Amino acid sequence: MAVKIFRWKAIGPLAVLLVLLGVLVWLFAEPVAKDTTEEVSTELLGTQVDVGGLDILAAEASVTLRQLQIADPFDLARNLVEVPDIRLKLNPLALAEKKIVIEDFRLSGMRFGTDRATPARPVRGDGFAPQALRAVRQWSQQFDVPILELTPIDTIRQLVLNPTQLVTVQAAEALAVRADSSRRALDQSFQRLDVRGTVDTAAALVTRLKATDPRRLGLDGTRRAIEDARSTLERLQDARSRLEALERQVKGGVGALASGLETLDAARRKDYAFAKSLLRLPSFSAPEIGEAFFGRVSLDRFEQALYYTELARHYMPPGLLPREDPGPRRLRASGKTIRFPKQNEWPKFLMQVGRIDLALGGDSPLRGAYQAVVEGLTSDPSLYGKPTFVRTTRTAEGSAIESIDVRGVVDHVHPDRIRDSASARLRGVRLPNISVPGLPFRAEPGRGSASLAFSLRNDDLSGRWSIGSDQVAWALDTTDHRLNDLERLVWRVISGLKELSVDARVSGPLRSPKLSVSSNLDRAIAQRLEAVIGEEVAKAEKMVRAKVDSVVSARVEPVKRQVAEVRSEAEQRLAAERQRLDDVEKQLQAELKRLTGGLAPGIKLPRLGI
Repeated sequence: MAVKIFRWKAIGPLAVLLVLLGVLVWLFAEPVAKDTTEEVSTELLGTQVDVGGLDILAAEASVTLRQLQIADPFDLARNLVEVPDIRLKLNPLALAEKKIVIEDFRLSGMRFGTDRATPARPVRGDGFAPQALRAVRQWSQQFDVPILELTPIDTIRQLVLNPTQLVTVQAAEALAVRADSSRRALDQSFQRLDVRGTVDTAAALVTRLKATDPRRLGLDGTRRAIEDARSTLERLQDARSRLEALERQVKGGVGALASGLETLDAARRKDYAFAKSLLRLPSFSAPEIGEAFFGRVSLDRFEQALYYTELARHYMPPGLLPREDPGPRRLRASGKTIRFPKQNEWPKFLMQVGRIDLALGGDSPLRGAYQAVVEGLTSDPSLYGKPTFVRTTRTAEGSAIESIDVRGVVDHVHPDRIRDSASARLRGVRLPNISVPGLPFRAEPGRGSASLAFSLRNDDLSGRWSIGSDQVAWALDTTDHRLNDLERLVWRVISGLKELSVDARVSGPLRSPKLSVSSNLDRAIAQRLEAVIGEEVAKAEKMVRAKVDSVVSARVEPVKRQVAEVRSEAEQRLAAERQRLDDVEKQLQAELKRLTGGLAPGIKLPRLGI
């Protein structure tokens, strides 16, 4: 009987199935990969990502992306980055483990800040990136950036203050409640202490001992009298210890009330500023003028740097703790995928080295030589064991941007020492126009220089943004705004300035940083305003302080008297109780000495610490 090696009836359908699968992969793998790349990248970055085309070269384990556009999450009408062509060479062994390790990365024709044909769609939902975007915007709202008020002084007629709006009045009312509570607590403490009962008992014993004669009491009676006296002295000692403890408690409570009185002075200074804001007086403070002109635009730069830092900390977390990823989509209970990183294995994502070396020539405004290197970009820094480094440089005299120097370090290797820093220096770049909040002025810096330095060490923030130009022009928009005298004065000052230098710094803990802004406009505007209307503003400020004092004093003075009464009453009652203990103790000591002196002069009497 002949043995058939191949069963053609089974192999034929199998071959047809394999061919069909190959055709399906050939037809749909790249479109599905393109859509998936757009969807995942949009979710990760928190902004719309578009991919014009995607080619998979399976034999070379490489992927080519065409016409990549990443929208700016802070300006949806512009692209953060636009790249015509990107080529990724992947590690096939890591790919078999469902991990992406990029061995080589190349792109060409990259452009920044290009206009989009249609605005990008805002990314909604509860993903990390949208949450981070909302969080950094809330973070920037904590800064009290002033608005430069240029209301003419002659428009000020009167100031009407609502006492309930004043911080000092609110603090005084709260302090009055605390003073009442302290007084009641003091009464209860003296009642529980019951020094009077102990003193009365000791006084009765003294009276009884004075009426006795040791010779008539006899040995046994005298011994009992001495024991009664010593026992009473011990009770007096215990009462004195409790009185001292109460005295420490009273000092703490009275000290807290005194501290509350000191806060009233600080609150009154806040009320001066509040009342002054109601009059909208122009400020002569150079720092305030600098913040009013350039505070908001400076915060925009720091806000963007903080947003991308938060993304890096989320997607490149330190340590080897379990990582959660959304599970596969299902009709019900999609769940989550939990990854447990282990040492000596591939990270889920790793770009070992990425290089960009390209040159743009011809009439392109971005012509020049570009060099960029990305090293160690990974989703598991602790597995990779090295920080991520980014370096970008460009030199092109006479182009739209003459030089670029960008450097960044993302060090998430050790959980207890997280460090993110970036610096960017641009020379010969066309600076964006800057509008002055609240005023119809717009600065057009033209070409100049800009730099940004940003560092976040654990939760300690430090940042500096500066720009400079010697060809600034100023534009005035009076379409819906008619200038008053002060605004015309400021316009004459700034319109004659051709140089502009701005330096903004932010520093401190991430939850409570401080912002400072200075520019060459500050002093010029402040000096001119003070020379013209300084005397009128000083009179208005004096009127503001007098009005606040008149409203606040009626609420604060009774509270001060109340706190003083609580302190005086506490001190008097403590002194009275202490004096009672001292008096009865001296009398009891004298009687005890009389009794023991008649019986045994050498006996040492107990002494109490006074």
